[in-house]
Amino acid sequence: MRDHPERDISSKLVHNGIEFGMLQAMAEGFDLLTHYHDRRDIGAVLECWRHGSVIRSWLLDLLTQAYREDPKLRKPSSYVEDTGEVNWLVSDAIGMEVPIPAIATAVMQLIASRDQQKNWARAIVLMRHAVGGHPVGPDAATAHERHVGRVGDCLNPNLVEEVGRAG
Repeated sequence: MRDHPERDISSKLVHNGIEFGMLQAMAEGFDLLTHYHDRRDIGAVLECWRHGSVIRSWLLDLLTQAYREDPKLRKPSSYVEDTGEVNWLVSDAIGMEVPIPAIATAVMQLIASRDQQKNWARAIVLMRHAVGGHPVGPDAATAHERHVGRVGDCLNPNLVEEVGRAG
């Protein structure tokens, strides 16, 4: 595995966590633009960001394209689907006592999207669909994977045993 980091599950989970954090930040910025009291040319702002800023990226290209095709982002649901993989990453980080607040918050916002009709969630749905064909709304097979496809438990068994003895 060490010779092929792209096949290492831990590396993939960290990659996905970074992606979640980036998606969340871009979507929140997009949503903020849509709420300013004075009208903004959001398409022009996105184009500027794509070509003249430090946040230029493929994800931003995808958001710009989605905005061009549907400026109100009415096509997708705001339900952001996931397999739960980044939840495992957050659990691992907690077990290792490594703070990852941006990624953990992105996971919480993903869960929050399931109860709200928000533009930031629609933006994430569109970008994830374009990146990897992820569902654009609730998907029974993906939800099932999230609930049964766990690769570990958030509690370190040694810590549980230690706490039990101390208690």
